[in-house]
Amino acid sequence: MAVRPQHMHDGGIVERRLRPIYDWLDNGVNKKALQEAEKVLKKSPTLQAARALKALALLRLGKKCEAQAVLEALAEEKPSDDTTLQAMTISYRESQQLQKVCEAYEAAVRAEPSSEELHSHLFMAYVRVGDHRAQHRAALQLYRIAPKNPYYFWAVMSIVLQAKSTEDVSKKSILLALAQRMVDNFIMENKMEAEQEARLYMMILELQEKWEDLLAFVEGPVYAQLVPGSMLQASIPYLRRLGRWRRLNLVCKDLLWENQDRWDYYMPYFDSVFELMKGAECDESEGSADDTAEKCHEFICSLVESVSAGRALRGPYLARLELWRRLAAHEAGGEAAALLGSARALCVQYLRVFAAKPCAVADLRPYLAIIPQQEREDHCRDFLTCLDFDENSEPDNAADIQRHVSCLCAWRLCAPPPDAADSLALADALRAHYLRCVGAAPAPTPPAPTDASPADAYATLAAHHYCYAAVQRHEAGPLVQALGVLELCARRSPAQPHAKLLLLALYHMLGAGSAADAAFARLEAKHVQLASLGWLHAARLPAAAPALAAARLADVHTFYQHHAKDSVEQLTYAYKYGTFEKLVELGAWRARLEACAWAALAARERALLQPPAPPAGPPIPPALPDALTDNRDLSVIVSWEPAQRRDAELRARTFERDVAYLRLKDALVRALALCAEAAAAHDNTHLLRQLDVCVDAFDAAMERCRREYRTPEEDLSVSAPLPSRIFALVQSPASYGALYTRLLRVARAACERGEGEGGAGAVGRAAAALSAALRAARPALAHLAPASLWHTRDALEQLSNVLEFAGVMTYVMGVCREVVTPTNSRKASKKKASVSPERAATGPALGEAGGEAAALLGEVRARLEAWPAAWAAPHLASGVEDRLAGEYRCPVAGQLERSYREALRHARDTLDDKIKYLKSMQ
Repeated sequence: MAVRPQHMHDGGIVERRLRPIYDWLDNGVNKKALQEAEKVLKKSPTLQAARALKALALLRLGKKCEAQAVLEALAEEKPSDDTTLQAMTISYRESQQLQKVCEAYEAAVRAEPSSEELHSHLFMAYVRVGDHRAQHRAALQLYRIAPKNPYYFWAVMSIVLQAKSTEDVSKKSILLALAQRMVDNFIMENKMEAEQEARLYMMILELQEKWEDLLAFVEGPVYAQLVPGSMLQASIPYLRRLGRWRRLNLVCKDLLWENQDRWDYYMPYFDSVFELMKGAECDESEGSADDTAEKCHEFICSLVESVSAGRALRGPYLARLELWRRLAAHEAGGEAAALLGSARALCVQYLRVFAAKPCAVADLRPYLAIIPQQEREDHCRDFLTCLDFDENSEPDNAADIQRHVSCLCAWRLCAPPPDAADSLALADALRAHYLRCVGAAPAPTPPAPTDASPADAYATLAAHHYCYAAVQRHEAGPLVQALGVLELCARRSPAQPHAKLLLLALYHMLGAGSAADAAFARLEAKHVQLASLGWLHAARLPAAAPALAAARLADVHTFYQHHAKDSVEQLTYAYKYGTFEKLVELGAWRARLEACAWAALAARERALLQPPAPPAGPPIPPALPDALTDNRDLSVIVSWEPAQRRDAELRARTFERDVAYLRLKDALVRALALCAEAAAAHDNTHLLRQLDVCVDAFDAAMERCRREYRTPEEDLSVSAPLPSRIFALVQSPASYGALYTRLLRVARAACERGEGEGGAGAVGRAAAALSAALRAARPALAHLAPASLWHTRDALEQLSNVLEFAGVMTYVMGVCREVVTPTNSRKASKKKASVSPERAATGPALGEAGGEAAALLGEVRARLEAWPAAWAAPHLASGVEDRLAGEYRCPVAGQLERSYREALRHARDTLDDKIKYLKSMQ
């Protein structure tokens, strides 16, 4: 949005002239804005504000060179009026020239050194470029002009950020001491005015680990004045750091008497109790603390009794379970049982009281694991029957349905893993419960679109058990049953995210990319969810639906690109509103996103999905960070696997595979970019050396991955990532490592500037080696058709590798053709060839390799005709449509068929295009 003038030297006349430009810019009609700016400039050619707005309109119209010329002319004039500078700032921000904003305001400040507004904008300009030292200088200058607390603390925060960004320990210590001294002066002069100023001082002390000083400040008069009523809460982390367990215990007890449901008070309370049990402190001068398990239990019981009748709070009940867990962890299981009874009984009691709350099972989940496995499995039905329910009960109101669902979920978490038959039987029963609830609801009054029904849990739990059966039997039929009930659930409860997430995961399990993309669209995932949910959808889409993957990967790219711009503005807002703690959080979050493994993979997948036409090449990707970050949210799909089936190493293991896959793709994209640059460069010796290193590293990495990643170590699970695509790449019957390295060495030989028989012979030898590898791969790639619907995802991943290789092959051969084919033969010129006869003689060798590639792709293309036979979707059980006849038609079979046919059509079209191009080279 354009910034309207705040003060104009020419009065209201100029403002009236500029108003139409602002209106058009605000409404996105940039062409009209440019026309209005031209009109104003005809009457006032030297009006700087109009020229700045003209530059902004030109930039938004895509005329970057013209806009840059206008901005450079303005910068030479060194404007100092706020309207012009603000418009220039917007232009520089949108064109990512943030340093020029600093230069513009530096010149303006020199022209008007007493302007508070200009100094403030200069400070924010330094914030955008992350120049903390310049920030410090600008803030101090601003404070001298206008002695206000916010400006002073901007300077203090700039010093803190300098300290956090340096690796030099002594420098960091000096900077933090300086920041502390600056705030100490304000405290002594009684100038502190705001809570955020106190929190900044606490941050400085925390960075120096001055816990005694922190505690003294929190308990002092300044903190009490600025943050009234929070002294006890604020002292908790520092009492813990100092090991003052007795006092911490007493503070937490006082707070818990006032707030019995505050779980963040219970945890430090338990920490203090168990430290006191070790005899950490013997001084009782501060009061009688709870230093035994018995006293702790008595206190918790008193909290339970203090709650008014009819108002049960979860905190005290969960506190007993936490006490049991900690006693058991301290090898005092016998004492825990003697004092509290069995953990199973406590869990059952909690379920009896709170089963009507949707969070009941989530609360219990960490404590169910502490029950010994044999006891848990032997008494699992206690959770189901504790409220007189069983799996066949038919509750008829929302509260009882929620209680029944909670009991069923707790039972399944404790029961031994069911076999396929039991899973199917239970899934059928749960689906029947859901359909009964759906059929009982009066048709004219469905649930509100923003409400999730308690009965939805029947559908999601049924889907999980259908999935268990499908994985054990290696059959797609149960998954189709699950999809049927989930589609109904998502239709009737649009606000139910769990059904949509399960739909997404199950469609991907069957390789139905188009259907999965439709489910993802219903989730309306935005912003950071594109990063946290990338593993669930966009990472699988290039294999299942390449035509749709480009758009989703573009969304990911746009998010990361815009976040880099938006996060800079978030920093300026944090300064403006004095939320200094957020500055640190925003900096850490920005660094985390910049090192995101998924963002890097998405960029490289996108480059390989749509390689440019030769001789243009993809840009050389930036080097991968040394420490890639894992931003996946693997808990987004709730798991109902029992505790003994949970894999603690799953996240680390799957991330390691993803990083290995990313490094392979990075090397491949880098090699393609180097091929294009080497082909275009006159002196390409350095580029060819880089290409040699890149190809050798890729070859070695492929071989290492082939040895390390033979088969997935874990079974398929709907709540865990699907097996990494690295398995399909490195364990393919065709050796993609050999195919890619030999192809890239053909390009390397073709790009070498040596002439004569040596250069031509190198190309011929490399092309012959490639032709041999292509002939060897033909039998291996001829049998990709899936044996059944269950194997479709694996087959599509293998097919996607073929299509990716076809794209890389045609691109590299196109680059080679540009290098070795005489320019006049391409342009039908009458001039002599610009390439020597020896170089031109390499054309037949390349043509032969292209012919072998066309033959390989042609065989794969012919085999695609056999694929539809595997896609006969199992018939849906009649339970869904019979119950809702005339109202609902299950879309699953149609969704699956459409997804597979779209994938097959895209594969055919792509192969036809590549085969035609390769044959044209012969």
